[in-house]
Amino acid sequence: MREPVYIGLAKKITAMIEKGIYKPGEKLPSLRNIHAENGISIGTILQAFIHLEDKGLISSRERSGYFVRFSSREQLPLPKTMPFALSERTVQIDALLQKLRKEGTGRNFVSFANAMPDHRLLPFNSIKRAIQQGSRDLSGSYLAVEDPSGNHRLKEAIARRSFTWNGLLQADDLVITNGAIEAINLCLKAVTEPGDTVLVQTPCYYGLLQSLEFLGLKAAAIPCDAGTSISVEDMATACGQLNIKACLLVSNFNNPNGAVLSSEKKRQIARFANERKIPVIEDDIYGDIFFGENRPDTIKTYDTNGWVLLCSSFSKSLFPGFRLGWCAPGRFLYQVQRHKSMANLATCNFTQKVLCELLTGGVYDRHLQQFRNELHRNLLRTLQLVEEHFPKGTRITRPSGGLVIWVELPRPINSVRLQDAALEEEISIAPGELFSAKGEYKNYIRISYCQLWEKKNEKGLIKLGLLCQKIFLR
Repeated sequence: MREPVYIGLAKKITAMIEKGIYKPGEKLPSLRNIHAENGISIGTILQAFIHLEDKGLISSRERSGYFVRFSSREQLPLPKTMPFALSERTVQIDALLQKLRKEGTGRNFVSFANAMPDHRLLPFNSIKRAIQQGSRDLSGSYLAVEDPSGNHRLKEAIARRSFTWNGLLQADDLVITNGAIEAINLCLKAVTEPGDTVLVQTPCYYGLLQSLEFLGLKAAAIPCDAGTSISVEDMATACGQLNIKACLLVSNFNNPNGAVLSSEKKRQIARFANERKIPVIEDDIYGDIFFGENRPDTIKTYDTNGWVLLCSSFSKSLFPGFRLGWCAPGRFLYQVQRHKSMANLATCNFTQKVLCELLTGGVYDRHLQQFRNELHRNLLRTLQLVEEHFPKGTRITRPSGGLVIWVELPRPINSVRLQDAALEEEISIAPGELFSAKGEYKNYIRISYCQLWEKKNEKGLIKLGLLCQKIFLR
């Protein structure tokens, strides 16, 4: 399909902003000037400017024109990747997590640690209407216990969405779960036994490490570069030297460093899983939260023999409190269904019906478009403030989706001590040690940008930067 003219123009202006040709605060050429120089209609140019406004790159001023708003000038390099040092170890992350899990409740408190979307960014009225509509079912069917594998209409709706990542799922391939973590736990139970070793990437979301600890599994980690993600060669080396029973990978917008596997690497990993007969549990919870033109594909896209177990949920994109997830466990479907039935019999009937209504009625897709634009604006604001106010030597990621950035601070700064100091200033962050089974990343922090942007967010980031400056200069 041919690209719309306004999208092409928007991309051209975006590139000029990123290269510094148009700087923050500068006025863009007028609609008439662009029309005269390029022969593009005024309506098309206006459409391009509105598109750039939605992305947070420019803003309009009454009777003055359009101005560059936020721009990450890419002056700061990406955080460094840990060297490949293969080992397997028992995971003990929960004690540290419980010790550090502190959130304030004051009016001025700002959380950069919480990576759950702000409820004010979610389609409250549409969700309320779907709940009301579901409760009007005079048959009372929503009071019954649902099938252990989930509501069939909901599974059909999720399966139809697989075309967005070039998948070919069918309803009977799916199991509905209580969030993505239950999906991952069920898949891990289906393919491992306590004491087995699971390959993960590092840095790795602490919730996945908690799952390994809960199930009595060991972790072997391979480096995940913020720009290129993991190396398939590292996977092969690890599986050749250690008795790896499964791989647990985040394919798109890894939490915390935002890494995305290329389509070619996803294809290679699917082939590797099939040839080695090693299950790959794929966590794609952030796949729908992309800032580019198209949704990224998955490892599951290239799965031919069911060795890839895809897990996802709607907790990060629609309604965190409903705890609705799903998995497509391939050849391990029976084992996952059995574990699901034994764990809690079934997921809530009523919430599944509400989600089905939101998916089939188009609410979810309309929400995603607005949600992604809002998050992208927040990301650009966050990057700019970190670049301007954090100490020299800071490194940051520039993710193309997801909810968080990964920040490497200069060596003298310890992120756990920084968190203690930040809490005194009514600010919370996620220290880097949480994202490693080895306790690495002591001078790294994760910053989320998924809260409704307010003045206190900007002040909080500036204050956090000043704290880092003070510690760095001691």
